[in-house]
Amino acid sequence: MFLLEAAQAPYLAAGSIQRDMPSNGPAFYLADFLPCYYMRHQAAQRSYGRGGIQEMQSQMGEPVDRWVMESGSIWLWGILVLAAVALTLKNRRLPLFGLVLIAATSAFWQEFFGDWGAYLAWNPAFSRLPFWGDMAFTTPVKPLFIPFSWGWWFAVSLPLLTSLVMVLGRRLRFLPVQAWAMLVAFPLFFAYQIYVEGSSVANGWWTYDAIVGPTLESDKGQLPLVFPALIALWAGWFVGILANRGIDGFMSVERRFGVHGVPAGWRREARRLWIMIGLFQITFFVVNIAPAMIGRALFGGPSLLVP
Repeated sequence: MFLLEAAQAPYLAAGSIQRDMPSNGPAFYLADFLPCYYMRHQAAQRSYGRGGIQEMQSQMGEPVDRWVMESGSIWLWGILVLAAVALTLKNRRLPLFGLVLIAATSAFWQEFFGDWGAYLAWNPAFSRLPFWGDMAFTTPVKPLFIPFSWGWWFAVSLPLLTSLVMVLGRRLRFLPVQAWAMLVAFPLFFAYQIYVEGSSVANGWWTYDAIVGPTLESDKGQLPLVFPALIALWAGWFVGILANRGIDGFMSVERRFGVHGVPAGWRREARRLWIMIGLFQITFFVVNIAPAMIGRALFGGPSLLVP
């Protein structure tokens, strides 16, 4: 059972880490900081290799129902791919969930940079990506299922929320769809993130080595609330973009890139796909990944689990 309580000692009230913070605070040149940090990172990785895995495993234990994340994510992703291919061939048009499926899967790499900024450590018992090992500014353990879990989760959640917001926008016209998107998507996404991420920490799937702000805590780890709030804010903004459509069915962002002027066919669908990939990658990084990375780079302290 989780209890809501304020974050403990590593952070000041203003949100900066007390431990090992430079005496001049963030007032240093970034050009000097990055090479020095990279060298400290390499030393920390050597320490991590000796003791981090054992520390992480002892803290989280064996993950509960690990098949849900590993096998379950791959199966759900595969089913959605088959459904998207079937509908695309039938209608000669990519469905919204197919666009989001591809865009979210392609953006999975952001997970590990954001995890570094958030001090998030994955349970080392998970199978890992074979092509991506240790890298500066990323969390050390990179689970194999991440591309698939990103793909299926966003491909299901975002189109469903978009459909709901579009219905509200048509029937209740006293608010624009962007406002409905934030009013609907933000609280639903936030509540779901708290439930799923909280249970995931309790199940020993991942934990946070350092925290800031209000936190959900269990005997197996901690969940800061700031990161679910950021992703919920992004979801409200992104759903508003997806739901803002003209009478021809094209999103406003698609019209800006001239999609409506391209004849129906694979060329138009390819343009729609590239727009979705770029939109997803850029907005997600700006709202969710960059703040965590910049915050840790400027104010962060050392970490054994996420060096």
